[in-house]
Amino acid sequence: MNVIGLRAAYRTISQFHENRRLIAWLSAQPWVIWLSPERRKSVLFYGAMIAGAVGVFSRNAKWRDYRALAPWLEHGLAFVFLLGLIYALYRAAINFKDLPPNVRRRPQICFHLLFWLLLGFLWFFPERGGLSLAVLSVIAASFPYLIWRAGYMLLSGQRGKALNSQFRDHLFYIWPIWDGTNTPPGKGHDYLSRMVAQTPESYARTLLGGFKLLLLVALWSVFLELIGALVYGDPKSSFNALFRRYTLGIPRLKQILSEQMALPLVQVWLSLYLELIWETLSLAAKGHVWVGVIRLFGFNIFRNTYKPLLAQTIVEFWNRYYYYFKELMMEFFFLPIYARYFRNSPRLRVISAVFAAAFVGNMYYHLLQHKEPLIFGEWSKLWRLLGARLIYCGMLASGIAVSMLRQQRQRSRAHVMPAGASQRLRRLRGIAGVWTFFAVINFWNVISNLTIAERARLFFSLFGL
Repeated sequence: MNVIGLRAAYRTISQFHENRRLIAWLSAQPWVIWLSPERRKSVLFYGAMIAGAVGVFSRNAKWRDYRALAPWLEHGLAFVFLLGLIYALYRAAINFKDLPPNVRRRPQICFHLLFWLLLGFLWFFPERGGLSLAVLSVIAASFPYLIWRAGYMLLSGQRGKALNSQFRDHLFYIWPIWDGTNTPPGKGHDYLSRMVAQTPESYARTLLGGFKLLLLVALWSVFLELIGALVYGDPKSSFNALFRRYTLGIPRLKQILSEQMALPLVQVWLSLYLELIWETLSLAAKGHVWVGVIRLFGFNIFRNTYKPLLAQTIVEFWNRYYYYFKELMMEFFFLPIYARYFRNSPRLRVISAVFAAAFVGNMYYHLLQHKEPLIFGEWSKLWRLLGARLIYCGMLASGIAVSMLRQQRQRSRAHVMPAGASQRLRRLRGIAGVWTFFAVINFWNVISNLTIAERARLFFSLFGL
């Protein structure tokens, strides 16, 4: 078989989800026909009730704690309260025009203020104790997971698109069966309602797309295990016993930071680039699980991660690396600033909106990630976890802003692309620059016990300073 034949065979296998005969066969199956959009939504709604209860009970305590009666009561009451809160927010979304003017103008800020008022109560009245404080603590701990999902519901109400929706149209993505992180894959009602498969044929196509992503999860998982064994010599890798004699023994970046290892610069830089590859593949595998399961339920949504290591610009990498986090930052931080401020200064408008998203929004999101020290007011621990991230987010926002402005300048003038070898060289140079930028700033993103000054000394040593 020649090269052309091999390429055709590879494409047939890798693009099986686009095979017309396979789609036609699957769409004719009785269970595919029976699973209409309404039936799938019903499954997701009732599943959300179970997922919500399990999530409240499992995220905020260990299962061995439930040997006593008190945790069952605390988490049960918290779940009922949170369900009532979500329903109240749904009513606010469908009756958005009837809300007070200040709430209509800033619905997200008002909702987040509710969370911070709850935190303030927990900070200033810790001595009250008892059942009520325990229930409020569970509610506060559940907020970071729900706050952005409920925010999408309020955003739908603000846009007037929630008016004719039902409660079940929203609950299934607020407490989704596919779970995920605090970042909602699939966003909210507006996006999901556009992506739902309405016919057996479109559902079959979406199902196959979901199966493909889940197969890719298995592939990336094996590849990560191989990297762990061959590159890092990870004793936890499934292939460690097989490749123990052949490992490169390169330390992970977190090892270099935590142990302040004195290594040759070449090895440190190699660790930086490998860390970027590892984290990208790891995130791709996790995101493919979420998106793959969502597609199995008939929502043909975008991938969470799509070939970011082939991006030629910083802003392109940002768009491809963690799509739904980027969308969250865009919806709740970038667009509100971009739409309201500095309209007469295009450059300042872009810079301010980018910093609102990639710096302010990014820091705020990760502040909420550390819910336990936040709830208990452990400020020194929060600083240890997030101090270095301030520098990371500042560098990230600066890079994205410069990349966006440069992209705008290139669009505004006629640009002739070089052909042949020059075009390939330019492409490789762009990819190398993107890799270097994100590998370098990731130095500040890895959690370590180092102080800012100690980390800064190690950082400047990367450049021989």
